[in-house]
Amino acid sequence: MVKRIVANSALNAAAGLALLLIGFVCSIITARLLGPEANGIIAFSLWLAVTAALISELGTGVILLRLLPQLKVQGHDDAARRGFAAYLLRPVVLATVVVTILYFLAFWVAEHEHWARTAPLVVLLTGILIFVQSIGSFTKNVMLGEQDVAAFFRMSVIAGILQFAGVLAGALVFGIPGAICGYILGFVPQFFYSLGILKSRTNACGIAPRYLVSSSLILSVQYIIDSIFLNRVELFFLERSHGVEMVGYYAAALSLANLALQLPVQLTGSLVPYYSEKLKLHDTDRLPVAVFESVVRSIGYITLPLSFGLAAIAPTLVTVVFGEAFAPSGPMLVILALVAPVFVLGMICTQYLFSLDRIKDRLMIGVLGAVIMVTGSLLVVPSFGGEGAAAVRFFVFLIMSVLMMRGMQFEGSLSRMYRTVGKVAAAALLCGLAAYAVLHLIGGVLGLIVSIACGALVYFIALRLLAAIPVEDHAPIEDLIARLPARAAAAGDRLLGYLLVKPASFEGDS
Repeated sequence: MVKRIVANSALNAAAGLALLLIGFVCSIITARLLGPEANGIIAFSLWLAVTAALISELGTGVILLRLLPQLKVQGHDDAARRGFAAYLLRPVVLATVVVTILYFLAFWVAEHEHWARTAPLVVLLTGILIFVQSIGSFTKNVMLGEQDVAAFFRMSVIAGILQFAGVLAGALVFGIPGAICGYILGFVPQFFYSLGILKSRTNACGIAPRYLVSSSLILSVQYIIDSIFLNRVELFFLERSHGVEMVGYYAAALSLANLALQLPVQLTGSLVPYYSEKLKLHDTDRLPVAVFESVVRSIGYITLPLSFGLAAIAPTLVTVVFGEAFAPSGPMLVILALVAPVFVLGMICTQYLFSLDRIKDRLMIGVLGAVIMVTGSLLVVPSFGGEGAAAVRFFVFLIMSVLMMRGMQFEGSLSRMYRTVGKVAAAALLCGLAAYAVLHLIGGVLGLIVSIACGALVYFIALRLLAAIPVEDHAPIEDLIARLPARAAAAGDRLLGYLLVKPASFEGDS
């Protein structure tokens, strides 16, 4: 059971990381070649596209992730499930057309009152990006719902290569408009895959349209709230209060924060189908606590050290990667790095609630989070800029995660999970402190490299001394290492032999 979720999550994470690394390199390209203001314009365009895609999805992503595994268990063949995907894609296409038209109408009425005054062509290209990305994003949910993560990985690599080549060539030749064309090119493979699904004969697979409409309606409201008010809405307040250059600084910090955030987020990508399948097989409305514990622990091993480590080296990392012009991004990155653990916990809890069809509960928590986000941004961003926006983001996701955890029920107690995660958090904190100390002793690029290595070393030692890895995680980790290339697997085995406390030693702690 645990081996399967680790394998699927690892492949999904690899796909997400391929896109993440390409996106990160693209952000460096635009920042280095075009400067902070241009970086802010592009970041604002990408935010608009992501927001529009989430709205146009109409909640079908969660429906696919939850129902496709159940349809497979019930005996529906590939053609029937593809027809079900086509059945859900049609309203997504219609919603995308409506959202794109509304976008152009809004900026036609506003005329020159937009974020890209120095590059008006960007407004047109952003509309094209909205259309292509909104329809192309449907592909990911179909592939993950089918648990065909290998195909998703291959498509992610192809899309990433196209995006990198397009952004680099476009920025060099055409500046800001060219860079945005590169981002459009990155969604072309997913876009045409979705069009292929659209040609399939629709099949509701015996699921009542009324159920799908009601689920979609609630999910759509939740996605609208999340996409508008929780998905980087601080960019809007920063642009209004401090201008597009401040957006560029904040976007640079966000791109680096994604290094600590996106790997754990990608690891959660296959959780809804996994949870749904287990609930269906066990015929229960409560997940065994061991399943949830294993997910939180596995992702915590990665999230916590990345978060604390990134916060420790943030100011130096920003200037090394983006240049001295982006030095104001450093303090923002310190705070944004610490957002990662609470955000990822919220993602894990959200997907569990979705698998139980407790969409309304998540919606109410999202509404509260949106109110806090907007109120906090109105009060804090004008005076404290990017640092204030990052702090508001931290508290919003912390409150939402706590509320979701309090409302979740399992077969068993989570007390043992809290003890284990506490040990991992302590090891991660020591990792961050070590990296911070080394960087202040050495400094510069060399200090950055040495601090990362020392932080990792301290983290591994602390895991061993605190006996932070429980015995039930030994087999899944060993299985994951066995999938690596020979040399990497050999090194992983040696490290694992040091990290893992033998069961006899562990029993006294449990």
